[in-house]
Amino acid sequence: MDDFEAVLRAADAAMTAAVVTGVTEACEDLLSNSRDEVPLDQMDLSNSGKVTVAANGDRVEGAVSYDTPYAVIQHEAPDFEHQDGRKAGYLRDPQRALADKHLKYIASKAEGALGGG
Repeated sequence: MDDFEAVLRAADAAMTAAVVTGVTEACEDLLSNSRDEVPLDQMDLSNSGKVTVAANGDRVEGAVSYDTPYAVIQHEAPDFEHQDGRKAGYLRDPQRALADKHLKYIASKAEGALGGG
């Protein structure tokens, strides 16, 4: 019984590690894509972008955020004028466009941890 429990713990650890990797890489891809749309002035907003990933038990959560006093205003104000294809919704729009791709990628990482794919 102890060997079986050890195998289960190892499989659980491998699955968590794979999902953390998948979520981290998906969030990094989202950050990269959103930086193509983030309004630019002196690069402060773009440079403030970061990825945060946390695992708690069987739950893995990832976030992409921008940390300037005006990040939310720039994101939510569609009437602001921006240069060179930069725009409001710079995080929301890429997230929506890439959601299926990222979910499939994370699932493939999980499947790989189970010996599939």
